[in-house]
Amino acid sequence: MTNTLTDKEIDQLIDCGKAIQEDLMCDANGTGLPCRTDRLSAVESMKEYLEIHGYIVKHKDKKPYRIMKSKSQREENNVN
Repeated sequence: MTNTLTDKEIDQLIDCGKAIQEDLMCDANGTGLPCRTDRLSAVESMKEYLEIHGYIVKHKDKKPYRIMKSKSQREENNVN
């Protein structure tokens, strides 16, 4: 992995950064806390920002994808 970003990645980071700032600055409810929609939008932009830097971000409630063996592969393993 390289520490150098492409021009496309830099443009994506700029767009993500702007989106994050805008979403977190929203105070439509007057509580000082952005509404849920804006917070979740900021989180999605943060996820993209991290992924551009090579981080893997996963949801805590979602299990990673798992490839199941076929029936014939399972039977083959049981014979041995």
